[in-house]
Amino acid sequence: MSVKPIFFALDGPNLNEFEFMLKKLEGHIFGVKVGLEMFISEGPKVVEKLKKDGWTVFLDLKLHDIPNTVRKATKSANNLGADFLTIHIASGKDALQEAYSSKNDSLKILGVSQALTSSTMDAKMSKGVSEDFLLAKQCSVDGVICPPSEIERTKNLYDLIVTPGIRLNNDTKDDQKNTTTPENAILAGAKYIVMGRSIINNLDFVMNELDI
Repeated sequence: MSVKPIFFALDGPNLNEFEFMLKKLEGHIFGVKVGLEMFISEGPKVVEKLKKDGWTVFLDLKLHDIPNTVRKATKSANNLGADFLTIHIASGKDALQEAYSSKNDSLKILGVSQALTSSTMDAKMSKGVSEDFLLAKQCSVDGVICPPSEIERTKNLYDLIVTPGIRLNNDTKDDQKNTTTPENAILAGAKYIVMGRSIINNLDFVMNELDI
């Protein structure tokens, strides 16, 4: 069985509501994403439970704070066993360097730019994303959360590109403006993609028919 390069976004307050899907997805996808809502609702134990169940965990907290706080938060993520952790590049050079220097070898730091997938990309925003990613690279950040429209110009800078805003052809975009399909994201250069509602609404298709 091939494992698809997908992080399943656990976007909700309660891990129990995803248990059925997690059991079906086991062995089919690369990992799961724990966002701020679930982390606050369930607490750090949610990461520990998912790790105990054998999942690769992407902790999407988008740290944005002073360097000392970022350093301590990164060490806490290490202790929980998280495999990936996000930080806002706008936190600045010192905070980015603290995150990198405080992590263990198994934790990857992912930089988050000023552009979200709920934003419309224009030339000014695209230029800002490129500048953000260059700063992250200079600070030894392992990879980036990259909007679909920016994958092509980012792949020469980073191998570790994680892309949200993924929709299947028959999906609605909902609150997302910068979107692409799983196939196009991987073809453009994303290493991993993040999918939430598209998995929930198309579980069997994603497991058995999605060819990425």
